[in-house]
Amino acid sequence: MKTLQRVLSMAAHAVAFERAIVTGAGSGIGRATAAALCERGIDVYGVGRREDALSETAKRIGGRFQPVVADVSTPEGRASIADRLDGAARTVVIHNAGTAGPLGPLGALTLEGFRATMATNVEGPLFLTKALLPKLATGSRVLHVSTGGAHQGFNGMLSYCASKAALRSVYESLRDEHDGTVCFGSAQPGVVQTEMLQHLVEDTDDSFAIRGYFTGLQAATPAAPVAPAARPPPIEGLDAPENVARFFAFLLLETAADEFGARDWDIRDPAHHDRWALPRS
Repeated sequence: MKTLQRVLSMAAHAVAFERAIVTGAGSGIGRATAAALCERGIDVYGVGRREDALSETAKRIGGRFQPVVADVSTPEGRASIADRLDGAARTVVIHNAGTAGPLGPLGALTLEGFRATMATNVEGPLFLTKALLPKLATGSRVLHVSTGGAHQGFNGMLSYCASKAALRSVYESLRDEHDGTVCFGSAQPGVVQTEMLQHLVEDTDDSFAIRGYFTGLQAATPAAPVAPAARPPPIEGLDAPENVARFFAFLLLETAADEFGARDWDIRDPAHHDRWALPRS
């Protein structure tokens, strides 16, 4: 019965889009989200700084994926992304590109490192949206990738948490400003096996206060293939990027416009699991 209800809900709220823009598409959640949207028949412009990584994404996904080598933290990069789009169309934008930034205590933090984090995690999404707005037809959707660190600070991750808190404020402000035209949403993917997570473990030592938390999650993650269907995130261990991509696709394509932007969605919240994920076996 729950499976039937989920299918009927998907049909009721299905939204048709002509194209998508996914930043950070060279790996991890960005690559998986690009693939999920291409599978839904949407042409995807996948943005990233590394040409080789985008080429690998294109190889895996196929013809609907168009690589765009650009750095969202720079004005030139954002302009080059907007220039790739021809005219206004119903579009989904996923601001996935991000950096953990400098890790460690305040004493080790530099102004340059802090500003670099803000440039990628806040200025990038904000001013890329500004550049894209003339080409986002009414009904387009913009999804900001959030985190628990947008709601509370974590020892040793000051730059990251501050940037994500600022990004949450950006989403809320733009949501209210553009109500009725472009929908703005936000979603927390949980803790996922990505390059950023590897960086948090491999490029730090025990002076990074919460390193043990991430190494513990890695240790609890089974070396198993990706589940063939969407599932709630694991109770222990790291989630797979492909599962997060299914959650993002649900939000972007299967929710009503008013609920899409209503809150900072959390993949771990069981209240919506029966709408997009099969029960745990």
